[in-house]
Amino acid sequence: FRYSNIIIVNRYYGVTKMLLPNACSYKVKIHINGNYTVGTYREEEEAAIAYNKAVDLAKKSGIYGMVGGQTADVEATEKQESLTPEKLDFIYRLKTGALIEGAMMAGAALAGASSDELIKIEEIASKVGLAFQIQDDILDVTSTAEVLGKPVFSDERNQKTTYVTCRGIDECRRLVEEVSKEALQGLSALGGHQNEFLRQLLIWLISRER
Repeated sequence: FRYSNIIIVNRYYGVTKMLLPNACSYKVKIHINGNYTVGTYREEEEAAIAYNKAVDLAKKSGIYGMVGGQTADVEATEKQESLTPEKLDFIYRLKTGALIEGAMMAGAALAGASSDELIKIEEIASKVGLAFQIQDDILDVTSTAEVLGKPVFSDERNQKTTYVTCRGIDECRRLVEEVSKEALQGLSALGGHQNEFLRQLLIWLISRER
């Protein structure tokens, strides 16, 4: 094999594009926790698309995604740092947004979505993630432990900056409604790729009470 374009996204995930010079095929090898899977493609363009999709998905779990967002959140909590709205937005988009983006994009990629469709899915998922996290902040100060299934006012006790502390309850509720509406409109705009189960799941994630 002649290896090219080796990318290590973080310690546990890697994506390698392999070109077999003496064969009419191209391979994309995805490493996950010491195991790997290989996709074989007849055309270099197809392999390149698969490779780029795999790299984009892998990044969602790394320092530019969930790991990075969670690290920034934990560091801010430990230091009892008062976050600016911009940094809070950065943490939410990485920590929660990347989680939902990765899940939705993986499903779309496995279903054969094009690169343009994946970009649209990513945008939808990002909005769902933001609405989900703002709703979580709201529930922490408006719900009860019995309904929520976990202690309430935990953000206040930990002196964490949240959307509620930055913008207030009413503005947060308006933002959840606005961002949710944009996400659902984006889903409807996908045209023939409609899935009522997915639509109802997104509505539940956004408007949940627990």
